[in-house]
Amino acid sequence: MTDATPVTNATPSAAGTPVSPGEVTKLEMTDVVMVGIGAAGGIASYVLTAAGLKVVAIEAGPRLGVKEFLAHADELQSSWRWDGEPKFNKEMPTWRRSPDEKAEVYASGAKMSNMVGGTSVHYAAVSYRFLEYDFKERSSIIERYGEEKLPKGTAIADWAITYDELEPYYENVEKLIGVSGKGGENPFEAPRKSDYPLPPLQSFGGADYLAETMADLGYHPYRTPAGIISKDYDGRPACTLCGYCGSYECWNNAKSSTLVSAIPHAEKTGNLEIRTNSRVFRVLTDDSGRASGVEYRGDDGQMYIQPAKLVILSAYTFENIRLLLLSANDQFPSGLANNAGQVGKHYISHTTLFAFGVFPGKNFNRFSGSRAQGFSMDDFYGDNFDHSDLDFVSGADVQTFPAESNPIGASRQIAPSVPQWGSDYANWLHENANSVLEVEYHIETLPYEGNYIDLDPDHVDEDGVPVIRFTYDIGENEQRISEYVGTKVEELLTHRGATETWRGKANPSPMSTHDVGGARAGDDPETCVLDKHLLTHEIPNLAVLGGAGFASISGHNPTETIEAWAWLAAEHIAENFDSIVNSEA
Repeated sequence: MTDATPVTNATPSAAGTPVSPGEVTKLEMTDVVMVGIGAAGGIASYVLTAAGLKVVAIEAGPRLGVKEFLAHADELQSSWRWDGEPKFNKEMPTWRRSPDEKAEVYASGAKMSNMVGGTSVHYAAVSYRFLEYDFKERSSIIERYGEEKLPKGTAIADWAITYDELEPYYENVEKLIGVSGKGGENPFEAPRKSDYPLPPLQSFGGADYLAETMADLGYHPYRTPAGIISKDYDGRPACTLCGYCGSYECWNNAKSSTLVSAIPHAEKTGNLEIRTNSRVFRVLTDDSGRASGVEYRGDDGQMYIQPAKLVILSAYTFENIRLLLLSANDQFPSGLANNAGQVGKHYISHTTLFAFGVFPGKNFNRFSGSRAQGFSMDDFYGDNFDHSDLDFVSGADVQTFPAESNPIGASRQIAPSVPQWGSDYANWLHENANSVLEVEYHIETLPYEGNYIDLDPDHVDEDGVPVIRFTYDIGENEQRISEYVGTKVEELLTHRGATETWRGKANPSPMSTHDVGGARAGDDPETCVLDKHLLTHEIPNLAVLGGAGFASISGHNPTETIEAWAWLAAEHIAENFDSIVNSEA
């Protein structure tokens, strides 16, 4: 922080950001200021700094390493996602199913962490590309089945970009961070110009067991691509299959988070400065309506203004939308880039379900390995199966993997026929805890007109800032997908010899680890917040990276698509920087 200039009597934002009147220090201008440096921000920092741009990344959490991660490799200590320390856990959103209900704090969903590398530090590392269908879902449905097939109230739209446009950036990400897999095993996958840079992770017995059954039933299993290195790569050691992976940080840097891949390379350029434990309260604009920087509280507790030629919001979807709304001012009374009223609209959360089967006498070694160390199949994903006689559109992917069921977790995965306590419960666990197989399937939850994010007028966090409010429900389409695919998965388990199966139901959850939408990207400024390069239509030097620009959620985990689109956007910004920062609002 150099060339600081004191600014007195700073004015709070229209949304009531609690900036006390007094001294706010204005810092030296930088090319780019980035809010959050996780999956999207980490990739963007790599691209921008390599192009010679000076980037200041302001991160709400700390910078952690192996010492801290080892302390959390314990079910009781748990991970940074779940305990009370991250900023996000102190500002839990609220939820209501419709505007007629009163929103209540929703503390049941998977919580995001705040740290350098963001949630990529503790994600499950499943690293799919999306299918070609995902980028043109609406038009594909209409072309094959007619517009009447679309569920009532859906806001499904084609994407602002195509798979072909994104394909080179998928490849760039896979090579930079280190993704393990085998291209060509999945007959439904989109075309790729080169294979993954690393071979697939070693499989485990339970996944092999179910993959054989998938093939027997005419399905097409393939080894799940993983953002975990199967061999030494880029100075990092290979995965040890330790069993503390999904929801945990990697003890030896084998998980390909941006913390250990993209960000160190960006820092080596000398063009990246990361300021940790620093909270941004609002994005600032100048008299012309252009982004001019951010106002934040540093790790010393003092308030600062970081001026910048270009501002990037690259936190998680919730915080990106929240900051746009919190930064309302006279030029943008409803929030930045929201004069068309589209910020927060078309929000989607993945509906993720699980099915279980018990195979008495089998030992599946469920307590080691990674959640990405398994098999997947796309036979019930998208339009890979005929929907002509079905009462729904789209579908779900299906994944098998080691459950990473450490003892406490395994003790909760009990067949419905078993008492939940007592000697029968203990005996069942003794005999069957290592004989349960788990199958996960992600419903392609559609966006609906009635699902959106805004600021809750009645709930604030510990800084007095309004929290995010979800108005969110799922439709009959998602319920029908759940029943159809869930039945198929149970048939899979039973066919292989499960003596008892059970599964969850598609209850609406407004928050998962896969949350997208809220700032849809597209060509029309009246219906979309962002353009295809993730720059806002209304403020040309303000970008929003991450999942907020998605038009649909797909059946696959979104992280690699978030990273690939961030690379595309950052490359466009770097190549056109002067024209972008000098364009008129």
